[in-house]
Amino acid sequence: MIDESHYWKQPLLKAATWLQRLRIKPQSQQALVRLEREIFVGFYAIRKLTDTMKLTHKIKAMTFPLLVHPCVKRVDYMNCHKIDEFYDLQSTTTELRDLAYLCNQFIHSYVYRAVISEDQRVDGFYVSSDRSRQKHLYFVTRASVLTAFRSVGRDDPTHFVLSRNHATGQWADVVK
Repeated sequence: MIDESHYWKQPLLKAATWLQRLRIKPQSQQALVRLEREIFVGFYAIRKLTDTMKLTHKIKAMTFPLLVHPCVKRVDYMNCHKIDEFYDLQSTTTELRDLAYLCNQFIHSYVYRAVISEDQRVDGFYVSSDRSRQKHLYFVTRASVLTAFRSVGRDDPTHFVLSRNHATGQWADVVK
């Protein structure tokens, strides 16, 4: 349980600022490791916040366009790094997915790769969870990651109302 969300949200804003400015020089393993850590910890923090009453429903309901590439060969630990061979990157569709789904793709990623442009910026990320790896690969833009981190980092619910679901006996929250 997260008691004080400020300590989880503030690092998301810092990570977004860092990611926007980031330039990765060729062979810079240290920058790639930090990038991976910031992304994974950031999405873990977001998912923990979505499981609490620390985010408004508006933020939880946000959707993100993900580019989808079909899987063409069976993906396992020995080949998951061969993205261009195991997924059809020429065939692309788009799906709108909510914030929780986006978080889970990173948290449960089986395939993960940052895409670095020629100008050394992060363009986005190829990612696929352990559940979806045999079906498709997602491309998540840097802009989507920045939007997620900043929206959650700036979200400040003013109050919430609890009501018990009589069928399940569980509390349901209505955050505003």
